[in-house]
Amino acid sequence: APFPNLETAREAARAARAVFEDPANKARMEQVQRDCKGDISRFFQLCIPAASEILGAVIIQHGFQPNQNGCVEFTQELSKFVEDPEIRELEQVLTVGCSGGFPLTYEAGGG
Repeated sequence: APFPNLETAREAARAARAVFEDPANKARMEQVQRDCKGDISRFFQLCIPAASEILGAVIIQHGFQPNQNGCVEFTQELSKFVEDPEIRELEQVLTVGCSGGFPLTYEAGGG
């Protein structure tokens, strides 16, 4: 398993969180988010690749491929430790980081 124990998972999650909180990466994701303008197809064309590139530098150190599939696998592995409060919090931060704050669910008609 990529994360043999909780501490390894925490370290990986902290590193991932730190990379998204890096000012340059944060600014990049905010710019990409603005470029998406709420368009879901642009989100997949722009936001996901940018987030994957940023996260790739961290996940490769934990045996994951530095691409979109690797990012999905990384978050899936982290979610196995979601009963831990720190992991749960970090996972939420990552979800927002990867989505650039983009709302991943839509309600018909808005609200």
